[in-house]
Amino acid sequence: MNIVRDIIKKIGNTISKYRMIRRGDRVIVAVSGGVDSVCLLDVLHSLKEVLGIELVVAHFDHGLRPDEDASETEFVKSLAAAFACDFVTKRADPDLQSETASLEERARDVRYRFLKDVKEQFSAQKIAIGHNLNDQAETVFMRLLRGSGPSGLSGIPPVRDNHIIRPLIDVTRSEIESYLSNRGLSHITDSSNFETKYLRNEIRLNLLPQLEKYQPKIVEILGRTAGIMREESAWLEEKAARWLKKWAAKGSNDEIVLPLLRFKGLPEPLKNHVIRQALKRKGGGLRRIGLPNIDAIKQIATGSRPQAEITLPNMLAVKRVYDRLIFLKSKPETPKRFCCIIDKPGAFTLETLGCTIQIEEVEREVLPELTTSAWATCLDADLITFPLMLRNFRPGDRFVPLGMTGHKKLKSFFIDIKIPSHVRARIPILFQGNELIWVCGIRIDDRFKVTSRTQRILKITFDTQGSTLYNEGLK
Repeated sequence: MNIVRDIIKKIGNTISKYRMIRRGDRVIVAVSGGVDSVCLLDVLHSLKEVLGIELVVAHFDHGLRPDEDASETEFVKSLAAAFACDFVTKRADPDLQSETASLEERARDVRYRFLKDVKEQFSAQKIAIGHNLNDQAETVFMRLLRGSGPSGLSGIPPVRDNHIIRPLIDVTRSEIESYLSNRGLSHITDSSNFETKYLRNEIRLNLLPQLEKYQPKIVEILGRTAGIMREESAWLEEKAARWLKKWAAKGSNDEIVLPLLRFKGLPEPLKNHVIRQALKRKGGGLRRIGLPNIDAIKQIATGSRPQAEITLPNMLAVKRVYDRLIFLKSKPETPKRFCCIIDKPGAFTLETLGCTIQIEEVEREVLPELTTSAWATCLDADLITFPLMLRNFRPGDRFVPLGMTGHKKLKSFFIDIKIPSHVRARIPILFQGNELIWVCGIRIDDRFKVTSRTQRILKITFDTQGSTLYNEGLK
């Protein structure tokens, strides 16, 4: 049996199976100097002519092990020279360990950012990473222990974002070690791989060896499980994408808005994937988003509260606003209080809302053509005395809505007609002294309406084009 030939063939089959590489691609190979990355580079170099590709070696120095980092960089540099590959390296900023995120997470982020920069620098098409089948098994176990669902248990994708590829994903660590031994290739051993303070190392060094006593092929089985979960998740993701394409709308501030009634009618597994896709589209990824977050979103969607909001990692938020479920990047700023005194008819600009109000007396005969817009109204001029005041909503405001005979709290009125709480403070309200005349754009007070006895008419019109009012959908 030729171990080297068999492993090269196995990796070649993986590349073909997942369509990782196309002829003519330039591939950035992430090489740390460990067994996986050395094997990856050697195999890709062996397949270079067959695949018709160019290779660039990229090495990121995290700066976390001063006694080892410099020698690792030199080792990878010499390896790249031996394979006649371009070589790029970068050392992490000194403040890598001072960030608020976990060190592992921060290190991963800066490493991938470096690889992306190298890809752009060389106009490359792919980035090859050395994850293997054991890494896959460890990832599945880590996510199982953390309570992940099918998407999480699908593990490490062989191809991500169409450009990050993992040619070794079907090869075990023991196979990789055998390959290097038979090829006579040296490598660097990362001392941090033996520190059990990291969960992955604990699983690798202690848990999986114990499980192998009961099931010697536990690594391969977990790899197959990840593949099954990945296929089923992909099918659900496709259905979720089609549902979102059909029913999701875009809000004024680029929010993703879902119709709540239709969402509630979905099967539970599909709800999960619709939520995941909406979050991913809004936030760019699902890191730090887990099942508890998904469940919390479903709770506000199906709960009794007509308005609710939860905050999520990655500066995301999800709100229920009556019959809508809204995914947004950040909470809208609370509008400042505004107040404008209008001492006579004329045109006045309300800078806070970016709109203009026009007040004028008109002949009664033109009344029918004045009622075509929610932002234009006619009042009985004989019942109105200047100065008027235009301000936003405050607790305790009351009026007599048109068509009613008794007073109603403005807050209750807003709730009845389902005006979202974050919109209410942006609605201008016209007062005469302490009497509310018009909830602008929505409803006048019945006591100031035009009747058959009206002699003079006061026409009030808002120009809302481009204003906060217009963007909020109150037109």
